[in-house]
Amino acid sequence: MKNRQLEFKTKFWRDAAARLPVRYHADLQRAERVELALGRLVDAFRRVKNALGRRPFHTPRGAH
Repeated sequence: MKNRQLEFKTKFWRDAAARLPVRYHADLQRAERVELALGRLVDAFRRVKNALGRRPFHTPRGAH
């Protein structure tokens, strides 16, 4: 088996893997992948929102 410390990208999941039995290792890896994917999705939505907010001919906020 590979070193468990190297298989996780974030400290939280490395610490969790160190404290839990090996049988939970695959579940922890899946959870970390889901967490990282959700983080990327949130970042992408934030970039889209910011890009749309900087359009040159948008309606001013106080106009409504």
